[in-house]
Amino acid sequence: MLKVVVKAITTPRQRQWARQVLGRLRPRWFHPAGLGFVDRFDSFLPPYRLHLGCGSVRLAGFCNVDALPSPAVDVLDDIRTLRRFPDGSVQEIYTCHVLEHFAHDEVEPLLRRWRDLLQPGGQLRISVPDMDRIVQVYARNFDHFQKPGHTPWIGLIYGGQTTPYDFHKTGFNACWLRYLLERNGFTDCREYPHVPHFVPGTQDASLVKEPFGEFLSLNMVATRA
Repeated sequence: MLKVVVKAITTPRQRQWARQVLGRLRPRWFHPAGLGFVDRFDSFLPPYRLHLGCGSVRLAGFCNVDALPSPAVDVLDDIRTLRRFPDGSVQEIYTCHVLEHFAHDEVEPLLRRWRDLLQPGGQLRISVPDMDRIVQVYARNFDHFQKPGHTPWIGLIYGGQTTPYDFHKTGFNACWLRYLLERNGFTDCREYPHVPHFVPGTQDASLVKEPFGEFLSLNMVATRA
């Protein structure tokens, strides 16, 4: 009820400002559910398997890392630097619908940092919104988006915009992502199937295919040279 009232008497910009202020006031170890955040870094041993930008999705067998605390998060860290993890200490990295939240000029430094973390032969798996698929599905269902109340996929293209971290700042298709990966020390860059998820039983944004029943993500795996 309180959320309904607040939404009725404030603008989106005012609500975003309030979230930013409250986020700065809240200690980093305290998550929104009101329970103390427990850092589980010491529960993992190298070579690590990292799930970066995990949000609310906890992957079994992975160290789940995010900048914001949640019950799914094992380690709070900035995925641009990951200072708690030594170079060459990681065997696998997975990041799902995260890379598009960084600006164009941040993407290649991110890829280089993740490459440095990986052991030679280690794998990077990336899932991002696929601009090629989005354009094709949009065109096939153009009439749907001309009806009142049906947004032109602004959430899919521009992000949910519910927090300062939830804005999309760039986009990818397979050709562009493969080019960036190869420029930054990766080889054998190829798409991998949406289903089954490579971690059995996982449901995350890599599997999104609503409302038209067509997958909308680009899932690519690459190997550190």
